[in-house]
Amino acid sequence: MDYTWLLIGSGIGLVVGAVAARLFSLKQFGQHKLQQELDESRKQLSQYRLDVSEQLETTNQLMSQLQDNYSRIARHVQQSKMQLVEQPVSARDEVNFFAADTTQHIKQSLHQLNERRRQHSQVETAKRLFWRSQWLD
Repeated sequence: MDYTWLLIGSGIGLVVGAVAARLFSLKQFGQHKLQQELDESRKQLSQYRLDVSEQLETTNQLMSQLQDNYSRIARHVQQSKMQLVEQPVSARDEVNFFAADTTQHIKQSLHQLNERRRQHSQVETAKRLFWRSQWLD
């Protein structure tokens, strides 16, 4: 009889030990799986940072090129203005096709036209500012 209880106790101990070992191995497996997921997330984060860094570097290069192009355009416009608009007209280059009074009348008309444009521009600017302030309120 003593052996029977010993065999029953050993069997129960064996079953309890097997269940405990199984639970422990599942816990270890879960930790291992979490560690793998953590490592994968770190790799993805590292790759993302590298991609963002490359994107910012490309954007920086493009902005530098844009600034250079803008500077070249501004110089070109300034040079063209100097060549085309601001060249002094000498008296011998000016050919007058009209009489002096007609020329004076044309100049006065152009001055009045420019004055109307300037006034119209001021009115339009005032209207835009008014509507912008109304819209923002």
